[in-house]
Amino acid sequence: MYIRFLASGRIIKMERIGVGLIGCGWAGQQHARAYALLRDHVDLIAVADIDPEKARSLALEYGFSSWHKDYVEILSNPKVEVISICLPIYLHAKVSIEAAEMGKHILCEKPMAGSVKEADAMIRAAKRSNVKLMIAENVRFNPINLRLKELIEDGILGEIFLVRMFRDHELHGYIKARPWMLDRRRAAGGIWMSGGIHDVDAMRMLIGEIETVSLFQTRKVLHEIEGDETSVGILRFFNGAIGVLTESYSTRTFRSTFPIGCPSIINGSEGTIMVYQDEIEIYGESTGKNSCVRSRVERRDTFLEEIKHFIRCVREDKEPITSGEEERKSLAVICAGYESLRKGGTPIHVEY
Repeated sequence: MYIRFLASGRIIKMERIGVGLIGCGWAGQQHARAYALLRDHVDLIAVADIDPEKARSLALEYGFSSWHKDYVEILSNPKVEVISICLPIYLHAKVSIEAAEMGKHILCEKPMAGSVKEADAMIRAAKRSNVKLMIAENVRFNPINLRLKELIEDGILGEIFLVRMFRDHELHGYIKARPWMLDRRRAAGGIWMSGGIHDVDAMRMLIGEIETVSLFQTRKVLHEIEGDETSVGILRFFNGAIGVLTESYSTRTFRSTFPIGCPSIINGSEGTIMVYQDEIEIYGESTGKNSCVRSRVERRDTFLEEIKHFIRCVREDKEPITSGEEERKSLAVICAGYESLRKGGTPIHVEY
């Protein structure tokens, strides 16, 4: 139990929310770490992983009361009220639906599913059971993106006509250690799904809804991967702007773009913003020719911020910023991109 002080001075005693976590890989570790920082608000009940030693290790590290090999044991535990699902993409819909049917509020890692059809089934299941369905899309809680949104809404760039984002990293070792990512079916594609979903969501947050997508992929460097390894998407927004996304598992760079954000350039009629990690440069009418204004944005733990938001939405019965309905839209863009890829880069209208 913890105590909440209202603005009126009234004190409310509130029970902690019981947490279960399914999947103890890298994402599961981030969720566990964030929940552990919120012990005043949550009870760490149970974790599950197909590798029981991995579940045991994570439970002991962060203070969960129990660990299991079978996630059904968590779903059937009445003490568990919310579930974090940190599994390979092909399992997101199945386990989310089962969790909803057991009355658990759901925080499911991005992308929410491998298809729009699966996403719709997740949304329906959550509505039937009257539980929250939130997708763990941490770009919405990234302070760089929040600052960019403020600057754009302030009109500092005028009318935006071009935005470019570059997700450059070499992750061969990371992927080989997670064989499901090499499997096109289990990964629901490749980098366009796993990385592109982040940047599509960021572009939607900053620029607006996307009308059409054209997607192209390069020749492979990591030949073991079945899905796309390096892809370039060209997006046309309803407001007339164009977006370009480059997504790669194989670009070798001297400076890491992870985890704060990707290098990006946003061009408007009155100026340009260039972003790298937590640095912003603004060029334009307000800065004068051949000069810019530089600023830094304080970093935050985006996993902690999104999980704080999730717990608040459950407790206060609010719709999450990254609800199933909202993140379904980003998934629809990704799926339209894969249709385009199959058709040789033909522009595909996004079916929202």
